[in-house]
Amino acid sequence: MKKSLYLIGVLAAMLCSCTNLDEEIYSSIPKDRFFTSEEQFVKYSARAYSSLQDWGTEQSLWTLNLQLTNEIVVPRNPTGEWSQSRYEELQFHKPTASNNLLNMGWEFCFKGITACNDVLDTVESTSEFPGRNKIIAEMKVLRAYFYYMAVSDWGNVPYSISKKETELPQQKDRAFMFNFIESDIKENLQYLSKERSAETYGRITQGVAYCLLAKLYLNAEQWIGVEKWTEAEACCDSVMKSGQYQILNNYKDNFAINNDNTAEGIFAIPYSTIYTKSDHNAFVIYMLTLPANMVKPVSASPDTNPQPVYNLSWNINAAPWDGFVADPDFFASYDPADTRKADTWIYGQLKDLAGNDLTIDLGDGPVPYVLDAAMDESVYTNRRSPLQGARIGKWPYQSDGLLTGDQVSMDNDFYLMRYADVVLMRAEALVRLNRAGEAAAMPELAKIRTRAGLAPLTAADLTLDNIYLERMHELALEGWQREDMIRFGKYLGSWWNKPVTTENDLLLPIPSPVLSANPNLTQNPR
Repeated sequence: MKKSLYLIGVLAAMLCSCTNLDEEIYSSIPKDRFFTSEEQFVKYSARAYSSLQDWGTEQSLWTLNLQLTNEIVVPRNPTGEWSQSRYEELQFHKPTASNNLLNMGWEFCFKGITACNDVLDTVESTSEFPGRNKIIAEMKVLRAYFYYMAVSDWGNVPYSISKKETELPQQKDRAFMFNFIESDIKENLQYLSKERSAETYGRITQGVAYCLLAKLYLNAEQWIGVEKWTEAEACCDSVMKSGQYQILNNYKDNFAINNDNTAEGIFAIPYSTIYTKSDHNAFVIYMLTLPANMVKPVSASPDTNPQPVYNLSWNINAAPWDGFVADPDFFASYDPADTRKADTWIYGQLKDLAGNDLTIDLGDGPVPYVLDAAMDESVYTNRRSPLQGARIGKWPYQSDGLLTGDQVSMDNDFYLMRYADVVLMRAEALVRLNRAGEAAAMPELAKIRTRAGLAPLTAADLTLDNIYLERMHELALEGWQREDMIRFGKYLGSWWNKPVTTENDLLLPIPSPVLSANPNLTQNPR
């Protein structure tokens, strides 16, 4: 099954890196003879793209940002695990520089930047070949994405655009980085592919570049003190007029087990149960959120040593870690008619694969296994009940028995950018420009609502608060909520078990190991 030329390239890079070959055999081949075609460099550039696959792991930039928003909480679970202070620090928005979750999020960004620089140094040192400008453009915009994510969380970051630099990188502020990201995207747009196809799946295209520019402009007021709503709207309009994307009829199709190359997807991270199965490049949300105690007993025989099958609802051969659960306030914020609530969270009566109600024994005999999203705030000091906390179900879990406790990846691809996000960004920009009527007239915006079982938003309905709520529910758990909360003025307020915080909490502390390694860096104020 799967996975497009991109995954083939990833596999090629991974296989080469794991083979014990004599490097001197290759060092005698000049680069201008070895790399002579776009196809060869597509495979070579996969080493940069494969850096994205760290996104779906346990300690990643994605999971860091989820824990900083009002989407999920990670309290002590029924067995007392997930009780380390690093999780509470994120919940209360007081992470210390020594918190390893910050360090892993930082590494995601700068490993990706380094990989892009490595590929660029190689490509730019070769002679001309067909497609050379496109590969350079892809790497520069991918690097811009990694820098964008770093600037979003840390603001002031080290700046390096070549592996040939011998000095430790200097720290640059958001204004400098904003201009750098903007110019690198705009200068390379013309060389990128316009089409959404199997060949461009998982790679940087014009759609990705315009989407990233739109996000940059939407956050310009917060980042550099300059409004750029008009520029954001124009970038979204370019994506919408390209004819490459459309809103799917079924919301869940964006996240399905076999969801590669959907018409709504703009930028994807391909994952595979077969090919991405290490703790460094696997999508393992099932391990982070699902209950650990749904055990099917297996009768042992003298000549076998059978293993129990866990999680009867999905036939997963593992004991998941039972950590990430829905923030109760987020869960309660949905309109009762919004079908995205059930499409995003697992709650209520759990059933086995045959549709039978499951039970659980809490010590006094079996009771219905019903998950309740409500929790009291003592779960950070006392253990959470097995029946407390809605679990993440946005990406359906396969029941073929291939998922195991060895952090095997799910088969669902992860869309970093979706067309629905572009439509909602354009609606936001138009409302901020006092053009709500134009936003309400977009058929794509109406479809986002109607496929969720809701009435379209009228011009009068299109307040910033309602747009925020629509983004919150449509894009739940997709990684954009933190900057949305900041842009809409929600991030410093209080929500479930999170107190009011100060403006210094808008930027994360630079991890201690990073500061120790580079004296050019100054810590963000806390």
